[in-house]
Amino acid sequence: MTSSEQKQAEEQTFRNYVPSQAKTYSVNRGSYYENLFKVILEHHESAGGTFGTLLDIGCGPGNSNWPLAKHFATAYGIDPSLDMIDAAKGIGAEAGEAETTTGKPIEFIEGKAENFIDHVWAHWFDMQRCWTSAAQVLHKGETIALWGSASQFCHPSIPNAACVQEALFKLMREDLAPYELPGSRLARGGYDNLPLPWSFDPPIEGFSRDGFTRHDWDRNEVLSDGEHFFLGDHHVTLARYQEAVNMGNTVTKWREAHPQLVGADEDVVVEGFRRIGEALGGDELVVGASYSLLLLKRD
Repeated sequence: MTSSEQKQAEEQTFRNYVPSQAKTYSVNRGSYYENLFKVILEHHESAGGTFGTLLDIGCGPGNSNWPLAKHFATAYGIDPSLDMIDAAKGIGAEAGEAETTTGKPIEFIEGKAENFIDHVWAHWFDMQRCWTSAAQVLHKGETIALWGSASQFCHPSIPNAACVQEALFKLMREDLAPYELPGSRLARGGYDNLPLPWSFDPPIEGFSRDGFTRHDWDRNEVLSDGEHFFLGDHHVTLARYQEAVNMGNTVTKWREAHPQLVGADEDVVVEGFRRIGEALGGDELVVGASYSLLLLKRD
């Protein structure tokens, strides 16, 4: 994807959330598990990285910032949505203001990703600007960690797993596919096609392939350890899972295009979960996600 294409596809869904939507998004999104952060932190430390400052770009309501901040002296969260920032601050207050190693609370700031660099949700950003800014801002040895879910799927042990997965994929990969933005496709593809510094002409200096590490877990609906999802097995009711899916940007786009069908039997999510429920033959399932993690070091 070119820089201009990314600008045209700039995501607005989460930026336009009102406070209640931002809080609901946080609850349904959940946090990430410590085993993912363990990989990131160990990689950063092993390559000589320091733990002075954490910058979480596109932080949303701060779900990934809280568990990481406790390892750093100073921590910031940046998001273009003021309501997301307010939700993050509110969650922090409810949690007793999670602190850094120096006792400082996380500072949340409204702002665009391309203007701040360290840890980014890459699939929504102008990556040429991001890499250029990163090369200017980061010091030698500092780390950029990019991670995202390539796909969600049900645990193979649940009843009629193959049929449930078929129904889930029909919703996600067929019914909602026309409303999927390029950024979502990048994430669903496991960042396989994410523009990296050396993929531009001319290459963006400051990063080399030697300092690049990639991890993949549970790709292509196959559990890496054969038993559990890397980020945990989520036991959920169909109703709770449907609520989480409702927060996705593709669902928002579909409903913007079909306002008269929202909540009706023909609603894309209502219909999709009816099929999933019929395939499951019950009300509870176990789901998880495939994940990809890209780690880059500043030369």
